Amino acid sequence: MESPAQDTPPPPTPFEALAHLVDGPESIEQAAILTQALKAVPDLQTWLRERRQHVVNTLHDRDGMSYTDMAPHLQCTPQRVSNIASGHSRSGGKTRRGQATETEPAEAL
Repeated sequence: MESPAQDTPPPPTPFEALAHLVDGPESIEQAAILTQALKAVPDLQTWLRERRQHVVNTLHDRDGMSYTDMAPHLQCTPQRVSNIASGHSRSGGKTRRGQATETEPAEAL
């Protein structure tokens, strides 16, 4: 049996709010909730991608921030920021707003 939940390391920083999923003693309900969360990861990735695209476009259009200025903050190249803004994935597809589906793995946030 694994060590108690209090010894479980916290989730990665952006997901600390999910730590409550492992609170308390281990139970089948906890396993079921964690399974549901794992199954929802593709939807979460899509949502995060779409929100990032919206924010990048807003910063560019409203604030006049260049892709070159955004790139270091997003830890990518200006060309990648341009691709994010237009909805292109690393796999060459587009996000849902771009009218194509995508099956790429998680991107760095």
